[in-house]
Amino acid sequence: MSHYRKNKSVPAAAAPTPIAPRGLRVAEAASYTGMTVCAIRAAIKNGTLPALRLGKRDIVLREDADAYLSKLREKAAA
Repeated sequence: MSHYRKNKSVPAAAAPTPIAPRGLRVAEAASYTGMTVCAIRAAIKNGTLPALRLGKRDIVLREDADAYLSKLREKAAA
């Protein structure tokens, strides 16, 4: 085994920084907003929260979730 050499001089590669997804599944949107999955689905169904339909999944964009929360805050303040 003279040809095998452990190379300890090469530093380990740094782990890549995780990127937050722009689109959230319904459960992720519920966790992100602090709401329940049922409340998110109801908001999507009645049209107050826009969502993209990809196959059998609904995808909520973070911007839309933020805007929906802002609308709820304005409505509560009125």
